[in-house]
Formats: sequence, C-alpha cells, structure tokens
Amino acid sequence: MYSIVDSEESEAILKKEAGLNDNATAEEFLEFKAEAADDPHLFASAYDEVLKFIDNCPDEHKLELSGLSYPIFVQLYMRLISGGYTNEAFLALELMSKYRIYQDDFYQQDIDSLANITETNHLFTNPIVEIFRASDFSISIASLSLSHFRRFIREKGLTIIQNIMKDQLQIEVVDGPPRARLQLYARRGAIFGESRRDANTLPVLCGLLKDPTSELDATDTNDMISATQDNGHEATPKKKKKKEMGLIGSKASKYNDSKGQLKSPPLDRVPLPAISETYLDQRRTLHREINQITRGILQNDANPKTSALLYTVCNAQPGESAISIRRGGVGAMAFSEDMGMLAGGMGSGRIRIWALGAQSLRQMLPPEKLEELDLNDSRIKSKMLHDGDGEPQPSRDLIGHQDAVHGVAFSPDGQLVASASADGTLRLWSTIIWSGALCVWREHITPLWCVDFAPVYGHYMATGGSDRTARLYACDHAPQPLRIFSGHKSDVTAVAFHPNVNYLATGSADRAVRIFDIRSGKCCRTYTGHKGTVQSFAFSPCGRYLASGGWCGAICIWDIGNGSQIGQLGGDTAMFGTKSSGATTGAISPGEIITGPISCLKFSPDGSKLASGGMEGAVRMWNMGTKLSSEEVSSNPSLLGFYSAARDESSRGSGLLEGNSYYNVVGGYEVSRKCLQDAFFTRKTTVLAVQFAHPYLLLTAGPFNQI
Repeated sequence: MYSIVDSEESEAILKKEAGLNDNATAEEFLEFKAEAADDPHLFASAYDEVLKFIDNCPDEHKLELSGLSYPIFVQLYMRLISGGYTNEAFLALELMSKYRIYQDDFYQQDIDSLANITETNHLFTNPIVEIFRASDFSISIASLSLSHFRRFIREKGLTIIQNIMKDQLQIEVVDGPPRARLQLYARRGAIFGESRRDANTLPVLCGLLKDPTSELDATDTNDMISATQDNGHEATPKKKKKKEMGLIGSKASKYNDSKGQLKSPPLDRVPLPAISETYLDQRRTLHREINQITRGILQNDANPKTSALLYTVCNAQPGESAISIRRGGVGAMAFSEDMGMLAGGMGSGRIRIWALGAQSLRQMLPPEKLEELDLNDSRIKSKMLHDGDGEPQPSRDLIGHQDAVHGVAFSPDGQLVASASADGTLRLWSTIIWSGALCVWREHITPLWCVDFAPVYGHYMATGGSDRTARLYACDHAPQPLRIFSGHKSDVTAVAFHPNVNYLATGSADRAVRIFDIRSGKCCRTYTGHKGTVQSFAFSPCGRYLASGGWCGAICIWDIGNGSQIGQLGGDTAMFGTKSSGATTGAISPGEIITGPISCLKFSPDGSKLASGGMEGAVRMWNMGTKLSSEEVSSNPSLLGFYSAARDESSRGSGLLEGNSYYNVVGGYEVSRKCLQDAFFTRKTTVLAVQFAHPYLLLTAGPFNQI
C-alpha cells in the first residue's frame, strides 16, 4: 500500500527542492506547465523569439538570462535529431548554422562536437549529449529575472521552451537582485553549466597536520626578522614571541576570519608512513639555509623583489633531427623538493633527469660490491654510491614508456620519480638505482595526462587520465589502485594533493575543478568558472586556498573552507573594466595581463605570492597578500585584500559586490593590473615548471622553441 502525501506537503517539498524561498516565485513555478505537443517547424522561430527577448531586456536581466541561450539551443538541436521528424536533418542543420554564432565563445568547441551529430545513433557516443540527456546542465538565475522570462514564454505560448525549462534544465534560483557581469562570468563555462551551491556545503578539514620535519619553518622568516631599518639598511631582529609551530607548509593563515574553516584532520585519518631520519635532517638543513639566505636579503633590502632563474631545454623541438633529444616535444617537467634535480618527460617516452648542482647523479653499487663495505664505516652512505663509468653524470635517462610522457613528479625525499604516459601506465623509478621501473600500474589503460606525489610523507601517488577518472596509488600496493575518483564529464588533466594529504584536487577538460576526500572517496567541492581545460594546481601553504590555471589563461582562486570563489587573475576577465579605468600614463596594457594557457602554478613559502608559468613563454608573479581593510588596499593591493575590502563594503550595503555573498568574486582589469607584481618574458621557451628556492628566488624550466 502506498501512502498518499497531501497536496500542500507536496508543494512544500517541491519548493524546497527547487530552492524557492519567495512565495510569489514559488507559486509561479507551480503554475509553470507545458503539456502541448512539440512542432519541430516552430523550433527555430521559438528560439528566435527567445534571443530577441533576451537582447531587448534591461541589462540587469540580460546578463542573468543570457546563460539560458546555450542549453536551450542544445536541447532544441537534440530534439530535432532524435525526434524522428520529417526533414529532421535539414531542420537541425538550419538551426545549427543560423544560431551557433550567438553562443558564447567558450562553448564553440562543444558546439563543433555537437554539429557532427546528424543521426540518432550518434547521440549515444557524445559526452555533451550525455550531460543534456541526463538533465545535468545546471544554471543559476536571479529570481526576478527568471520570473520575467517565464512570464514572457507563457504569454507567447512557447511550449517547447516551457518543456525544456521544466524537464531538462536544473535551474537554481538565487534570491536577491540580478548579479553583476563578473559574478556571472566567473561561475559559467563548464561543460555542464555551473556548480550548484549545495555541492560545496560539506565540511572540509583544510587545516594542516603537525609537521615532524622541521623545528624552524622557512615561512616564519618574516616573523623572525623585524622590519626596523636604520641608515645603514640593516635589519635588527626582534625577540620572537612564543607561538605554535610545526604546521606542514605554513602556520595558520592570518586572514582566517571564520571559525572552523582551518580545522585540521586527525593525524590518523589517512594512514601515513613513518618518515626517515635522513629526510628529516635534509629538510631541517634546507630550512636553515633558506632562513640564512632570506635574512641576508632582508638586511640589504627592506622590500626585495623576486628574481627568476630559467632552465631551458634545448634541441627539444619536434622533428627527427639526430641532435634532438626527443621526438614530439617535452610534455612535462618538475623540480625536486630540494631543488637538486629537474625531470623532463619527453614525447618519445624517455624521461631525463638533470642535476642542477655540482653533484653528480650517482648510482648504487652492485650487490657484490655492497657486501664488501664495512657497516661500521661512518661514510658508508656515500661509499654505497658511484658514478658508474667513473665520469660525473650530470644527467640520466629513464627508459620504459612506449608513448609520450605527460606527467612527472618527484617524491618529497627525491629518491623516487613517478611518471604518467599516453601508453596508459604509471611507472615508479628510483633515482638511486637508475635502472628499469620499480613498479608499473596499468589500470587506466587509456592515456594518462598527469601525476602527483603526496607532500612531505610521499607514499601516495595520484593520476588523471582520459577515462575521466583520477586514481590513488600507494608505493607499496600494486597492482590495484586504492581509490578511484569519478564524477568528471571529460578527461582528468590535472591532479594535486592537499598539504594535509587528506584531499585531492582534480581538474578536467570539462572545465571544472573538483576536490575529493581521499578517505571516503566522495567529492566535497565542485568549482566552475574556467573557460578551458584545467591544466595546473597550487595549494596555498596554509591549506585554505586553491589556485587553478586553465587553457583559457585565467587563474581562479578558490576558498576551500566556505566553498566559494575568491577571484580571477588574467584571462578574459582582465578586460572587464578597461573602459572605466581609463588610459593612464604607465598603466599596464590588457595584453600584458591577459595570459596565455597556464601550465604551472606555485605559491611562495609564505603564501603571499603566486607564480604562474604559461605556454606563451612568460612567468608572472601575482600578489595574493593577506586580509586588509578597504583603506589599506590602495597602498598594498593584493587579491585577498581586494576580496576582503569588497566583502566588507558589501556587508555595509554599498560596496563593490552586491547580492548573495556566496557569489561575490573580484577580478577585472584593475584587480589584475594591481595584483601583478612582475612579469618575466622568455624568448621562445614554454614554461612547464616553477618552484620557489626561497621567497625571493623562483626557479623555472621549459623547452626552447616549443611555443
């Protein structure tokens, strides 16, 4: 026997599921019905009516409703292909050729794929069709704008548009007035529309673990060294105050303004291995050296700028040249944590490791030689290694992949290298043995695009591939992965571990960013806003913020704690506000701010700066900063400063941002211009890796003449 829920309770449930809090809007939604049969010959005219209405709307409604044009266009095209109508191919071609030019630029590649569908059986092999058939396309619209649009289509009798709105789209109604252009543009662009707000409500333990590797963290240099200057430009250290130390990567963020957002996970939440004493000593030594270097720099200059050092791989251009070290280009590069080695993945499947210092890449002695060593010798560790042929080895090759290598990553101690290849394998190599792969995982089958090692503890590796999944592996667990993270609608092209190793960020060709809980395997954050494939990630040292770079050239900054977007740097949003800002003497041109595809990102040790490397051959330094008041933003501009000041102004009711605070975001020409600290341009070198040696020196690397 089935229980019957009364009509009032049904309406209440429907209102709750639709996110309708306003009674008038909810009543209009309940009356919004369309039962008439569709006439395919009226599809084009109905869509033309919709476009004209949106174009003639006031600007505040036009921006909100413009997001409906693409999903309605796709649904109409799919219905013409799959409806079995007479002359369906002609009608579909007419709709496609006439109205595709009215869609946003970032959807044109998807429309190209859609235009190849001319028969019903083609619908089952297209990922875009899969999204729309499952009604997974989501979009948020202000309640006033949505009511305005629904009233129009009801008065015009556009039944096909009514059917699509009611059955095929997930519309999230936003209370309050229509939003600004930047607020809308910063969220749209994913292949499935926008992320829903309820997708980012799960709590995330983004705080840091206790750091067992250092007694003195390099990121505390600015706290140790005072800024008191005399005529001799000498810094006088102040007495340090006792405070909590020992957090991996950094201390707690100074701009944490909400309780619980930086709560740290228990140390045993994810199984972590013991760290060797050798690595602990190396890390402590490295931190002390960095502190000494930083102290010397600050004594000579109270406000030093960051310098950049570029390592260029020559003879790496595509071709069959005998002097070329590879064929097909350099696909990936990575620095070791101690900056002693640089790895490059080649298109031929070869991996080359270069020594960046004076030391040779030495190799372990054969077993029979090791037996002859005296175990009580204090120099036994150095005697276990040799140069091989007696000559110093500035570089070594790792051979085993059968196709191009698209991702390389060093373990924290530098003794292991993980590589991901188009041959579908993940391989683990030793930088001590220098022989074949220690282990090979073949679970992906299809090409792999990226790989990352867990920070500090190592042990765990993550990969992303063209099978739309990211996978978690352990060095001592084969051949099966520990976790399979699914949810993306296209290839997973970027992966990165959170500093506390409890979460994994993934980026995809579906133009979305997701954060998965490693312990449960669940997706706890979904971010949209990129207009191209997500290529790179960088977590802030405090663990609260995530920076993502995409093929669109934009750098998006996300707040993991509350699930919102902070802002965007570069990309198309850098053009917003150029007219109002005016042309001032010495101003940075939009061309310098609109970056090319972002291939690598890295936060400085103190989290105040973000370095980005691009495919166009440039390295840019952005000021992230800390929380500032609105009065301080003009004197010390930074992204977090702009965001904090704008949010404070918005809370007073007359600020830069209006409406729901969840949709607040900063960006545009002025923000990008003022946050850009430095830009380093190469001749023809694609920048594939960036790494801070210390807060004022950035190491970069890439192949020459591969732009």
